[in-house]
Amino acid sequence: MTSEPSSPRTFRIDADVMRTLEEEARKQGATVNGLTCRILRKYVKIGVRLEPFGMLYMPRTHMISLINAIEDNALVEIASDMGKRTAKEAILQLYGELSMQSFKQYIEIYLCGYSNWASYYEEDRGSVIEVRMGHSMGDKWSLFMKNFLESALEEMIGKKPNFKYVSAFSLIFEMRKEGM
Repeated sequence: MTSEPSSPRTFRIDADVMRTLEEEARKQGATVNGLTCRILRKYVKIGVRLEPFGMLYMPRTHMISLINAIEDNALVEIASDMGKRTAKEAILQLYGELSMQSFKQYIEIYLCGYSNWASYYEEDRGSVIEVRMGHSMGDKWSLFMKNFLESALEEMIGKKPNFKYVSAFSLIFEMRKEGM
C-alpha cells in the first residue's frame, strides 16, 4: 500500500494509549508514528465506511466452532448468500464501483487485511491474476470462503474465479484480468 505525502500534525494522546502504542511498535519493530499511521489509515479507509453495517468481531476459535457446527450444504448456501449480498454492499461502500479491480482490493484489503480471513498473495500471470489465500481454520472455512468468493464475483460481474486448489489451509484461484 503506497502512502500519500504526509503532513505534520500535533495530537494529544492519553498516556495509557501512548504506552500501549509504544509497546506494540516495539514488538512489531516499527515506529510509533508508523504504527499510528497504519491504524488511522485502516480506520479511515475501511472502518468508518463499514461501521454502519454493524460488523461483529469474535475470537477465531469461536468462529471455527460455529462454522464446524453447520452442515456443508447449509454452509454453502449461507456463504453464497453472503457473497451475493454482503460483498456487493461492502465493495460499493469502500470503492464506489463494482469491478474486478474493486473485488480484488476487497479481498486483499478488507477480507485479508482488515478482517483477517486469510493471508493474501497474488501473482500476475499474463491474462489472469493468481490469488493464494492461506489460513488455519480448517476445511469448512475453505468451503465457506470458496463459495463466498464465487458468488460475490458472479453477482458483481457475471464471472466465477477458477479455483485450482482448495484444502484445509489454503485456496488458490485465478481471476481474469479483463476489465481490471
